[in-house]
Amino acid sequence: MADQPNKSDVRVVIDISGSMKKTDPTNLRKPAVDLIVRLLPNDSKAGIWTFGQSVNMLVAHRTVDDAWRKEAVAKAESINSIALYTNIGAALEKSSVIKTAPGYETHIILLTDGVVDINPEAVVNMKERSRILKEILPDIKPANYKIHTISLSDAADQELMKKLSLATDGVTQVAQSADELMATFLRIFDQAVPAERVPLDEEGFLVDESVEEFTALIFRKNADEKTVIADPAGKTYEATDPKNNVNWYRATNYDLITVQKPASGKWKVISPMAPNSRVTVVSDLSLQVKPSANNLKRNQPLTLTYLFSEGDNIITKPEFLNLLSADILIAHDNERNSRSAAISFESIPENGVFQYALDGIAEAGDYDLKLTVDGKTFRREFTHHFSVVDQNFKLEKNLKTDDGKKTYSYRIMADRELVDTGKTTATVIVRNSQKNDMEKSLNIVDEDHWELVFTPVQTAKYSVSFVMEGVGLDGSPIQETLLAEEFYYPDEQSVKADEAERAKKEEPVAEEEKPEDKPLEKVEVESTDEEPVSEEKTSWILYAAIGLSNLLLIVLGYVAYRVLIGKKGNSELDEIEKTLNLDLKDIKASAPKSVPKTVIDVSEENEAHIPIKDTPKTEDEAMAENLFPLESIDDSDDKK
Repeated sequence: MADQPNKSDVRVVIDISGSMKKTDPTNLRKPAVDLIVRLLPNDSKAGIWTFGQSVNMLVAHRTVDDAWRKEAVAKAESINSIALYTNIGAALEKSSVIKTAPGYETHIILLTDGVVDINPEAVVNMKERSRILKEILPDIKPANYKIHTISLSDAADQELMKKLSLATDGVTQVAQSADELMATFLRIFDQAVPAERVPLDEEGFLVDESVEEFTALIFRKNADEKTVIADPAGKTYEATDPKNNVNWYRATNYDLITVQKPASGKWKVISPMAPNSRVTVVSDLSLQVKPSANNLKRNQPLTLTYLFSEGDNIITKPEFLNLLSADILIAHDNERNSRSAAISFESIPENGVFQYALDGIAEAGDYDLKLTVDGKTFRREFTHHFSVVDQNFKLEKNLKTDDGKKTYSYRIMADRELVDTGKTTATVIVRNSQKNDMEKSLNIVDEDHWELVFTPVQTAKYSVSFVMEGVGLDGSPIQETLLAEEFYYPDEQSVKADEAERAKKEEPVAEEEKPEDKPLEKVEVESTDEEPVSEEKTSWILYAAIGLSNLLLIVLGYVAYRVLIGKKGNSELDEIEKTLNLDLKDIKASAPKSVPKTVIDVSEENEAHIPIKDTPKTEDEAMAENLFPLESIDDSDDKK
């Protein structure tokens, strides 16, 4: 069985403070909310709140159906810009107080153009801002709500918006003008309410036999022109046509077209389209993609997991899976970090679940991921927006060179609105190519940062990194590794030359083969059915042999002595004969049965006395002590 994705619970929170008259003079919040209301699927849940000094539930939170949409569209017309203050904290509290129903995932979409403003006194507003981060956010986070934020204009408190989104893995966006508001709302809506899509291009889109319904959102390139679509038979539509199950809604700059039981084949959009146009489908054949994080750290890998299901069952038939081909595109405003590739697998997974690993991205920013799967007779598309973000810590570094001596300085600043610095530790790890490494804990300075001054002394390639472990102010664990840099000391040429010299010294010298030396002949050992001699038996035979040898030497010495003195020669010979006739078993019986063990008592009652012999340090040990001299590492104990 395929795990059915959670349904969406969307809570839209709209700023209606007086400043909106400047940032949204034509009140584009209305059509943006109107579009979201129309796109929300049946059986999802939704509610709309407006806020200024106080918070008002504009549309009651409940299950979405035609009646709810009708009410929401009507009440969206009352969105205005008349409130005096901007009570963001109260808006978050009121919209999050309703618990999430089982089987749903809750998303709060917060739109504002300002900062926390509840009182004429600035100190009161600062305390309220702090309360949002230290009290309200920690209360919301355990409920797994995702807070998506839209800052309308640069005047908004973008830092606060970013912190709210990052802490809950939501999306944060900035709309520089009201004209960008629609596209920004739609992008966040796609994250909150993912829908099954088919690829749309200038030639149109493909509808397969499994599609029960499609909805085409077409943004017009020219707002005054009509949008025209054509079915596979060539019949054109530009308005509602009940006979052919076509429902058409025309707004100022877009058309929303829903067709039930559409004909299979290639549909065409005849009119020019603007960006953000898309086609979603309702189909028994479904592409399911495991939700990935909305926010990734720099260089953090991304694993893409997807499968196809038919009803509640994962499709595992090889004849179906072998037909699939897939492409992935990651787009960024900076084209240097945009990438596309065909996805290939060595073998088709037997369980029908495909996994594809993507390398992390080094540059921070916003990215769009698009997965397109072609099944020859059908096509499906998945899109995902994510951000590559900076960590909770900011790393500053500096290099000073004085008479050829290089000193590397590092300073790690914690974001005190996110990190509990009192419960956070910093560890520096320095490694070099000669395998002489160092790991050291750093002391915190002024309760908000850590410092390190490092002077290398050994010719090698170095890497310096910091491991930060602690707790966020919201109670969540923090563990981040900051790669400071990699460098050669004193320079790359010197390091390469030193490595080559050491490699040359370590090369084994081949011995010349002597003419008289012959290779050892291979000796075949025949296997026997005899029981192998045990280790214990072998030991006793060895002891016996040694005993016999020593005894024989004693006897021979004694005999020689007797012969020299010429006494009792015959009796000594008799003694030798008796000795040589000794039975091995007699010798074994007379040997000690075991070797006594040395036991060291380390109980609390007795001290263990272990003799320790001082040994002079080797040349390598002496060198290791000088690689990271204490005077060259400053953890700023005295800078507090």
